[in-house]
Amino acid sequence: MQKKVIIILGSSRSHGDTRKLIDRVREEIDADFIDLNDLQISYYDYEYKNQEDDFLPTMKMVVEYDKIILASPVYWYSMSGVMKTFVDRFSDLIRIHKQVGRQLRGKQLYTISSSSDSTVYACFLEAFELTAKYLGMDYDGYLYGWIENEEIPKSLIPALKSFIDKLK
Repeated sequence: MQKKVIIILGSSRSHGDTRKLIDRVREEIDADFIDLNDLQISYYDYEYKNQEDDFLPTMKMVVEYDKIILASPVYWYSMSGVMKTFVDRFSDLIRIHKQVGRQLRGKQLYTISSSSDSTVYACFLEAFELTAKYLGMDYDGYLYGWIENEEIPKSLIPALKSFIDKLK
């Protein structure tokens, strides 16, 4: 039986603003959770000397889900370094672990992100959209937000509800 939703957090702060958005989403839907800071995932290596790390076992678990959410704060208009390392390793799935990579086809990919700015920039989202397209996944949207005084601002609630509805 397919599992429905998994959220993968890649942030320098496991309990930062992006996590606050994740926790709010998880109050409304049943979603499993992975914090990449809890794993040992090496950088992409053209010689594949990194195969004993946690990437492949993690991906074998992730492909069991219908909806995959990659969550990252916005760092300099891009995903965090932790998330970038994880996404770079998708190259393993198209080169040496093709049987796992092929299982991503048709899955739905989403993004949760946060920053101190109220504007989400297209250059941030394009990396996720194009990754989904390349892997044969459907990019089905994002939740972008910010935290004010340790709270999700009321102006963000409609977007939050709309995002949650997509996941149900």
